[in-house]
Amino acid sequence: MIDPRPEVIGRRLAPVRRILAFSSAKGGVGKSVCCALSALALIRAGCRVGLLDLDFQGASAHLLLGVQPHFPEEQGGIRPLRAREALDFMSFAAFSRENAVPLRGGEVSEALLEMLAVTVWGPLDFLLLDMPPGIGDELLDVLRLLNRSEFVVVATPSALVLQVVERLLALLGELRLPVRGLIENMTRLGEGGARATGTAGRGVAAAAERHRLPLLGSVPYLPDIEDLLASPDPLRGELGGVFGGIARYLIGQERIGVV
Repeated sequence: MIDPRPEVIGRRLAPVRRILAFSSAKGGVGKSVCCALSALALIRAGCRVGLLDLDFQGASAHLLLGVQPHFPEEQGGIRPLRAREALDFMSFAAFSRENAVPLRGGEVSEALLEMLAVTVWGPLDFLLLDMPPGIGDELLDVLRLLNRSEFVVVATPSALVLQVVERLLALLGELRLPVRGLIENMTRLGEGGARATGTAGRGVAAAAERHRLPLLGSVPYLPDIEDLLASPDPLRGELGGVFGGIARYLIGQERIGVV
């Protein structure tokens, strides 16, 4: 019997103009922070935005956005939760709450299929996907089910992180998937932007250059980032400048027809 859910997913996401998958094959790089702040910056720029946390085992976007997980409202499907600044938000945590839900193989695919098939997003300019670390079932399912996804890759200046991120970039390049650029996160003084760390040819900027991709922004290392995210205005100061620039770049791509 043919599974009807992939067709349903296509209809559910038809009103969404662009899907951006925030990815990093390495964990602990602050991908969820970059995804959440990018979503808020896009809203402030006048866009309609949704955020879908696809990290089933380590869902954390709701903590960053101050959303208390609860079962969504049902109306022709389930309606996304509402986070700050009118951000539509959905996460597996809405169903699991804070309980551990160990999943393997086909169970991960089933959970993703079901959540995509039942969630009613409505008209959005951008749907941001907070991808789990690794190159596993979730990534492969997104490539299959959300095949118009564009990728934003998050990395830190760490040589260990960059080695893994380079593999992801190579894979996305081999598959000819659109990568809109890299975000350098947790940059310390003297490490970021056009100044590659340490030796020539190393660093996030150098990786972006090798793969002919733009460096969308360098996010400074902020020890109090969690306090900033919990504040009424997490996009004030330097964070606002960095993520405002990322939002303008992504919106500008749409205006000049780069999809």
